[in-house]
Amino acid sequence: NMSKSRFSAVFSQATGQTFTEYLIHLRLSKAKELLRTTNYKNSQIAHETGYNDSHYFSYIFKKNVGMTPSEYRAQYYNIPE
Repeated sequence: NMSKSRFSAVFSQATGQTFTEYLIHLRLSKAKELLRTTNYKNSQIAHETGYNDSHYFSYIFKKNVGMTPSEYRAQYYNIPE
């Protein structure tokens, strides 16, 4: 029974990041795991991690990780984090 704005304020105070930042970090951590450990297509990984648009997934991934999902896979495939 908390408003969106109150939840955002409490979440930010407790974690030091916004809920959106937390969610992106969580989704990209799972995406990196799937890129390292599976042969799933990037579009399938996007869907598995909550992104309906694989182009937007690639954009967010590159913005936060510094490389595209394909570049990440080429560099880290079969290497545990």
